[in-house]
Amino acid sequence: MNDQNKLTNLRSLMSKNNIDGYFLPHEDEFLSEYLPKYTERLKWLTNFSGSAGLAFIGIKKASLFVDGRYTTQVKEQTNNKIYNYEHLIKPGFLDWLKNNPFKVKKIGIDLKTISYANYQTLKKISFSQEIELIETKNLIDQLWKRKRNNKSLVKKHEIKFSGITSKTKIDKIIKSLKKNNADALFVAQPENVCWTLNIRAHDLDHTPILRSCLLIDKERNITLFSDNISNTSNIKKWIGNKIKILEIRKVEDVIKNKNYNKIQFDPNYTTQSQANILIKHSNSFACVNDPITLMKSCKNKTEVNGARKAHLIDGIALTKFIYWLENEVDTDKNNYSEISLAQKLLKFRMLNKDFKGLSFGTISSLGSNGAVIHYQPEKRTNKELNDNDIYLLDSGGQYKYGTTDVTRTIFNKGQKRLKNFNEVSYNYTLVLKGHIAVASSHFKKGETGKNLDSKARKFLIKNGLNYDHGTGHGVGSYLGVHEGPQSISPKSSVPLLEGMIISNEPGFYKPGHYGIRIENLVTVIKSDHTNMDFCFETLTLAPITKSLINLDIMTKKEIDWINSYHKKVYKKLSPHLNKKEKSWLKIATEAV
Repeated sequence: MNDQNKLTNLRSLMSKNNIDGYFLPHEDEFLSEYLPKYTERLKWLTNFSGSAGLAFIGIKKASLFVDGRYTTQVKEQTNNKIYNYEHLIKPGFLDWLKNNPFKVKKIGIDLKTISYANYQTLKKISFSQEIELIETKNLIDQLWKRKRNNKSLVKKHEIKFSGITSKTKIDKIIKSLKKNNADALFVAQPENVCWTLNIRAHDLDHTPILRSCLLIDKERNITLFSDNISNTSNIKKWIGNKIKILEIRKVEDVIKNKNYNKIQFDPNYTTQSQANILIKHSNSFACVNDPITLMKSCKNKTEVNGARKAHLIDGIALTKFIYWLENEVDTDKNNYSEISLAQKLLKFRMLNKDFKGLSFGTISSLGSNGAVIHYQPEKRTNKELNDNDIYLLDSGGQYKYGTTDVTRTIFNKGQKRLKNFNEVSYNYTLVLKGHIAVASSHFKKGETGKNLDSKARKFLIKNGLNYDHGTGHGVGSYLGVHEGPQSISPKSSVPLLEGMIISNEPGFYKPGHYGIRIENLVTVIKSDHTNMDFCFETLTLAPITKSLINLDIMTKKEIDWINSYHKKVYKKLSPHLNKKEKSWLKIATEAV
């Protein structure tokens, strides 16, 4: 089916279900950012491959909603004769619905693909507009025939990597349950399940999770729900025979039999369908943040040390790649493109036996493709390496002891001079200044990422520039490369605490021309400054491109920071490089 046929068939199903609007989010039954291919329903319908967004289909019109990372990408991937384009956040879908431009009266929605919190908000808005929400089976599933993934071999995440036993974690969770006078906690996020049980699996391409949910009660009864497990007996050996392992369809049976007095769940990650079951079969319920999310985000000493090791190993691979790119490509008979460059970097990472896979699809973008913030190279858009493009490379690796995510904007001194070199250099330096402002911050207990976000943007904003994405996201420990609750963004509300790992990645993007981003991961540590509690330790180890820095707009403190960082990079990486690479890195990291 082509795009128009898919939409025509969907509208036919809408008519059969007596609805004139259909709500199709990117998220699936686990409300995940990253999906297995067989649940990429939004992509199947629209061709949009981003990790956030939704489509709203009317009888005659259709709109796609995406955030600032994807405003360029969505127009390149989808048919603008079929779809209107709207911003997911500013003003957002709910404000759009208040105006009801499609004049819909009945909206169909799959309650398995929307959170309890979002559904309740959507319900209020719809009621105020006299719009009826109709629960439907997923209409895309009635049109799209495909096979699901095979079952997953679950592996134990050993104590030498986790730092804390599953028993200790469960004890802590039960303690928090009792504070809320709750009998049980329903855990809807697979990442939280895997962290709690110290298990990992391969249900997603780049995130080592088991797609599952968990029920823990104050009597230490534990039920793991998953359709994807191939080695149930092993999990019982690791956790203990008290754990029950059942298919997800059994959730209602278990909750019904338990008849808890009070059950607790996170409204932001529990689907409306799951919430209906929990509420129906319990005497009362508490909608509060899952306590595991915060516990997981504050890495213990073992996990922080593991992150340091992961960034050393990953930094070696990335630095070898940059050396090769700047010194050996010209002598290679093969032509290189965005795709083959990404493959080459993967080969460098694979040289280390501890490498378990990428932490996300590599963003390998040359020239104008760099302005597509979450660009993924494909045959249709694949640009060849040339002397006149800067190269934005955002990539990361998974290791049992940590997860990495690093971005470098690369420009080789040996390249022909860019026609707009002065402009690119100036904007690159504004981004670098924002990066340094965050990296060198000291702050008091209770500080969120909101003020840090403004520090990252201030130099760009002074010059009438900005970027439409957050400055930083949390990162897991051999788990998701995007992890809450911490962030550095205008909407950050969670205090930064010791052990949290977070990205520092300001950027600037000129559509049709180029993109700039500089990203390191940092971890929150105790500050030695008077009247300050915390600061950041930069974990990422890789040279930052010096040839693009405009020293005229750098302060002495900023120059000192870049020199100090590069001194650390050379000290940590040089023992692991060959003579040519080491000599090159010496020059790449020498003081400016």
